[in-house]
Amino acid sequence: MWLAAVVVASTNSASLPAYEARPPACERRAAYAGPAVRNLDWQGLNDSVSDAALPPDIAQSLDSAFSTVREGIYAPAMSAALLLPGQGLWQTKTTPPDAPLLFWASAGKVATAVVVLQLVEEGRISLDDRVSRWIAGVPNGNLITIGDLLGHTSGLFSANEDKKIARKPHFLDLPEQLEIVRRHGSLFCPGAGWRYSNTGYSLLGEIVEKVDGVPVEEAITRRIIEPLHLRTMRALRPGGSSDGVAPPTSAKGAPIQPSWPGAAGPIVSDAADMARFLGALLAGRLVKRETVTSMLARMYPMFDAGTFYGLGLMLFDVPDGDRTLRWIGHAGGVPGASAIVAYSQADNAIVAVALTGDGSAAAVANFLLKTLTKTGVDTTLTAGKPPRR
Repeated sequence: MWLAAVVVASTNSASLPAYEARPPACERRAAYAGPAVRNLDWQGLNDSVSDAALPPDIAQSLDSAFSTVREGIYAPAMSAALLLPGQGLWQTKTTPPDAPLLFWASAGKVATAVVVLQLVEEGRISLDDRVSRWIAGVPNGNLITIGDLLGHTSGLFSANEDKKIARKPHFLDLPEQLEIVRRHGSLFCPGAGWRYSNTGYSLLGEIVEKVDGVPVEEAITRRIIEPLHLRTMRALRPGGSSDGVAPPTSAKGAPIQPSWPGAAGPIVSDAADMARFLGALLAGRLVKRETVTSMLARMYPMFDAGTFYGLGLMLFDVPDGDRTLRWIGHAGGVPGASAIVAYSQADNAIVAVALTGDGSAAAVANFLLKTLTKTGVDTTLTAGKPPRR
């Protein structure tokens, strides 16, 4: 699977749940009938993201942890950052001189979701708007909402999972994706279930262009990258150039080009800018705090145990001895690349890791957070309101 979310290891399409009976075109939306959802009430971070360097003793501990990771996994390129709201930022990377940026795969969906939600706040679209208003030929498009596309409750097949495409991956423009989706048929009637669909985010990219008047990568640049002054972050044109990006390298599958996913994974960046981006989002600097809360209010169980999906954000339950930690963010994985950016509530820290090779960015992120805990630093100085349990 091109952009399957990961916790410790990448998830491929073979591990996804099968839908044996696929319904014909649906007459109406259906009530959700899947596993129990998670309702999360969280108000976000205080707006206190700082670019100041962390104290030398903490930075040295994280540098040492990063060196340990580098010795333990094969990663031709890796970028890592840890941001403590109100205190500062640590970052490091090992990348080729001519390819300093990392591909964030599905973690880039957060950027597409933010642009969509900004348009909702501006009153130009609604989460309840039907897809058929903008795009013809989408199965059940008269029933699928923008909210369904954001939260993966549309029932649309993800075109990159087609067996022929999986054997010989290539860039799929939207017409080719829709041809594949129509051939496979709906997986369930809109609203009835949850199933990851990169095609759903490709449709969001098309809707953004129709409503905002510019391609989705330009909308992300104007609305996120430039206002936040993110110097390394770029939004790639779907199917365009991936110059300057460390190429995915895998012994387990055919790597894809970072530009192929389009709106389903448009971001290349270093880890520091990804941490800044998530911090700005969770602090209400890109959308209203009420919107951030709505992104997490209804979280659907995903295909990996302990992972849940809202409106462009993921929730991770991370086992830690006799307790479970909560991470909020997004992960991504393709053959030869892995990435995660997440806020750890227990640590009041944002961690971002992206790498090439077949290692796990989430495992590296967890190791860095554990290193932070061992330093004894007080991370509670500017913690946001905790979620209700």
